[in-house]
Amino acid sequence: MTSIDVPSAVNKDSTVTLREITRDNWRAITELTVHEGQQGNVTSNVHSLCESHYAEDAWVRAVYADETPVGFLMMSIWDPESWYAIWRFMIDQRYQGFGYGRRAIQLAIAHLREHHPQAKLLRLMSTGPEGKKGKVEPKDSPYQFYSALGWKDMSDVDEDGEIEMGLDL
Repeated sequence: MTSIDVPSAVNKDSTVTLREITRDNWRAITELTVHEGQQGNVTSNVHSLCESHYAEDAWVRAVYADETPVGFLMMSIWDPESWYAIWRFMIDQRYQGFGYGRRAIQLAIAHLREHHPQAKLLRLMSTGPEGKKGKVEPKDSPYQFYSALGWKDMSDVDEDGEIEMGLDL
């Protein structure tokens, strides 16, 4: 593993917010990356932003720690079908371990509870606890992160090494 410089302006006490992605911050969001071993867990932010442009159920936000962009969140919010899911989520490799991921997820849940009070279940797909054969080692799977936040398995691990998880709202 290589050493990664973290700007001194951010720390564990930084305020985490979810902000709209605009013409002023989109480039910074597309430059965020995960650790090499985690790349099989999530599609690039560039791809996700393009996809969100054409999906009417996509709700995308930049994750900020104070004034520094540190991550990306894309949810599927589809009220007509009562479908609510974390579609994509990542925290840049330089900012993992500060608690920003946990706080960003808590903010996403708070957003749903406030703006979509009819939502009863938040779903996501995760690499399973055993990783993805040839793509993601178990230590690089986000499964334990989501489990620790209260997500429960909703399916068995599929042939691609992914599992559907749900969180009661």
